[in-house]
Amino acid sequence: MNEMDESARDLRKKEQELERLREQVKNLQVQLIQSEKMAGLGSLAAGVAHELNNPIGFVKNNLISLREYLAVLLPVLSESLAFAETGQGESLRRQIGDIAAGEDLAFLIEDIDPLLKDAVEGGDRLEQIVDGLKRFARCDDTEGELFDLNQCVQDTLKVAWNELKYKAKVHHEAGRLLPLHGRPGEISSVILNLLMNAAQAIPEFGEINIDTLCAGDEVVLCITDNGEGIPAENMDKLFTPFFTAKTKGKGTGLGLSISHGIIEDHGGRIEVESDFGKGSTFTIYLPVYKEQSSES
Repeated sequence: MNEMDESARDLRKKEQELERLREQVKNLQVQLIQSEKMAGLGSLAAGVAHELNNPIGFVKNNLISLREYLAVLLPVLSESLAFAETGQGESLRRQIGDIAAGEDLAFLIEDIDPLLKDAVEGGDRLEQIVDGLKRFARCDDTEGELFDLNQCVQDTLKVAWNELKYKAKVHHEAGRLLPLHGRPGEISSVILNLLMNAAQAIPEFGEINIDTLCAGDEVVLCITDNGEGIPAENMDKLFTPFFTAKTKGKGTGLGLSISHGIIEDHGGRIEVESDFGKGSTFTIYLPVYKEQSSES
């Protein structure tokens, strides 16, 4: 009986140790995924800064112009108020005449609204970029949440746009999708990895097509490029850790391996087709949220 008790205690200890090791591996996976995601952001930092500088520039320039316009127009408005109070118009006519001699008042008045409209649009663009960055860079809740795959695509395009626009014309055919459950930041990092790989596979300038759709109980994401394609001998190695066909210093060989793990961890799968010399298609299948699936 003592031997049985000792054996049971040993078994419990081994189970506890195994559980502890599983928890450590899980934590390391989370850290690795976050590190890979932030490394991706780091490589895009200059492009993101450029994307931010564009709207910042025209918001600033428009506000400078608006300030100059108001410096001309405010005295006229002040005189108009004085005229309304006193009923004397001669001073106002002289003031307007003096200003009109050196300024095109009609143009200034007409140009105020477009300046304000552009400034607001620039502010909206800044807000969208920053919002996309915040969603992309955040640490996901380990329990997961409901999310929209199209939103993940849009957030990732905001982050990567400055890199992509010089390499390809990007088309996004966004189908109507059912919600998914999981970690949207991780899915966005997968999309970023596939988009950057697609851009790097294009020698000069090409096309990248992104298609999202529902197929039964799955949401499907296809990313297709017309780049150089993948040699047949590399197809079986694509998702192997540390395998890379890129030149030294251009890739860690972990991007596709981590992406493969993320998709599998979400209960999905990732497939690839390539015609060497003509391009590649990566297709991701993710199960829709079960309650939505059973209701539809």
